[in-house]
Amino acid sequence: MDKKEALKRRGLAFLRSKEALVSNARKTMQAAGAKRLIAVIKANAYGHGDTWAARTLYKELQVKDFAVATVEEGLRVRKAMSEEDVAILLLGVQPYELAGEMAEQGLATIAGSFDWLVKAKGILVEEGTKRPLAIHLAVDTGMGRVGAKTEAELSSMLDFVRQDEHFDLAGVMTHFATADEKKQAYYDQQLADFMHMVTDLAIPRKYWHLANSGSALFHSDQIPTDTIRVGAALYGFNPAFGAYESPVELEAVGQLVGRVWAVHPLLKGESLSYGATYTAKQDQWVGTVPIGYADGWKRSLSGMTVLVNGTKQRVLGRVTMDQIVISLPGPVPVNTEVTFIGQDADEKISIEEVADFAKTIPHEILTGISDRVPRVNID
Repeated sequence: MDKKEALKRRGLAFLRSKEALVSNARKTMQAAGAKRLIAVIKANAYGHGDTWAARTLYKELQVKDFAVATVEEGLRVRKAMSEEDVAILLLGVQPYELAGEMAEQGLATIAGSFDWLVKAKGILVEEGTKRPLAIHLAVDTGMGRVGAKTEAELSSMLDFVRQDEHFDLAGVMTHFATADEKKQAYYDQQLADFMHMVTDLAIPRKYWHLANSGSALFHSDQIPTDTIRVGAALYGFNPAFGAYESPVELEAVGQLVGRVWAVHPLLKGESLSYGATYTAKQDQWVGTVPIGYADGWKRSLSGMTVLVNGTKQRVLGRVTMDQIVISLPGPVPVNTEVTFIGQDADEKISIEEVADFAKTIPHEILTGISDRVPRVNID
């Protein structure tokens, strides 16, 4: 479906640029001095489309490593990326009961404890799995979610994986809690703890991956960056949200646009939407647009700026499930385009601005754009 058809049928479109995605990946790797990229495409590639992102990066940059969050995400990407040289990593804790399925489908997974490995082996033996399960050992240096907290625990997990034919060691990783915040002491401690463990246990450097977007962009001089594991930067926004200035110019991959499907006057003293929270102080023109919180335009974006014909307008009253009402510069024609995220003439609304207004982060806005908004390629 192209943009014209999407706006005709749905009144909404999330436009995505292959060129921007590839450019961001290339620039981030260059900034970090990375030789290998694990492209984080979980949550449907932050709302942009996981299989689209994977195929684009594989074709244009020969990226062969991808990270998702769940088995279901992994299976969808594996179906689209059946090439034998493509590796798919499941981030976070997975049910040990699915160990056999993960192995057979060629999905690598994080192992966060010795107990998990023992239980996963039991499943692999019981099901007679023919392929070993690729394992990335997690080290919990401060996120507090999953992973070995001591060198002794990591050592036991490492020995267990290396000595058992049901497993293949594929990586050793940690995740930084403050790479994109001004909490350098906490970051430094996490880094020191990880480096102490992997060097004491003589784990080869080729297995390490610890640089997320924040580390790759802002701390590449401090950490090993042969392999980087990046999500946010790929999609064109600064993960530090202003705390650090990005060393490279990232390009927004996605734009959110819609159409005005109804135009009408709102007279002075008249109110609109649930709760009648907006009352016109003077006669004005308003438009109804088919977007709401069911599409990912959060209720907290009531009052947010939008763009119409290159002018700044505003969401009036409360955002509802399927529709909003916006101010208009005049009696514009039905089907006039509205920009929620992106550029219109000389005006621009960035994902950072939207997130700031909603008092959240760009990640939440992008991943919240629902499946009923058509994704449209623009290049």
